[in-house]
Amino acid sequence: MTQPRDIDHLLAIDVVDAGCAAGFEILHVYVESELAGGDPAREFSGLAAHLRSCSACREDYLGLLEASRRFGAEDVPPA
Repeated sequence: MTQPRDIDHLLAIDVVDAGCAAGFEILHVYVESELAGGDPAREFSGLAAHLRSCSACREDYLGLLEASRRFGAEDVPPA
């Protein structure tokens, strides 16, 4: 049996969450790191935390990642 969750628990954010505005400023760097084989979740832990909790920013990230894979530099490995 699971414990019931209260509204404060459901609305809690990760304390390292960078937020939408801060994340948007470096989203392209996060994607570039991922495409280059880096570990952007470790390099940008605040943005990684935000992408886990914000579906709108996660969609932006996935769209930028897909566009970069399709239309980016030829040396970017395919997914």
